[in-house]
Amino acid sequence: MARRHLRRVPDSTTEPIPVDTFAARLSDRLLHCRELGHTWRPLVATWEPESRTFHRTLHCPSCRTERRQVLSAHGAVVSNGYVYPTGYLATHVEGVGRGGRDVFRLEAVIRSMGEADVRAIRKAI
Repeated sequence: MARRHLRRVPDSTTEPIPVDTFAARLSDRLLHCRELGHTWRPLVATWEPESRTFHRTLHCPSCRTERRQVLSAHGAVVSNGYVYPTGYLATHVEGVGRGGRDVFRLEAVIRSMGEADVRAIRKAI
């Protein structure tokens, strides 16, 4: 049976934690987006005549992150902004930049395997 992690990293922590601990504490939904990226879906779009720009909001149904875009009248991206769910941002996490998504990918693979397999692999590496 695969391991399931449902705990989230509290945003209020001030003590730095290793990135592998952060990854292990992410919910499956947050880990999925950290590893593979978001699956953006359109939420709302409006036209602002004064600035001649479109304002569009996309959302990720997996982790519930929102992406807020401003687009030119020709469709070029003027700006992007994000609103993240609690626990998604890696605040006070050491080693996030090293290895990119490797730590998140490894955590996702381990979660999909049985406990006996994981123990055998950990002994081998």
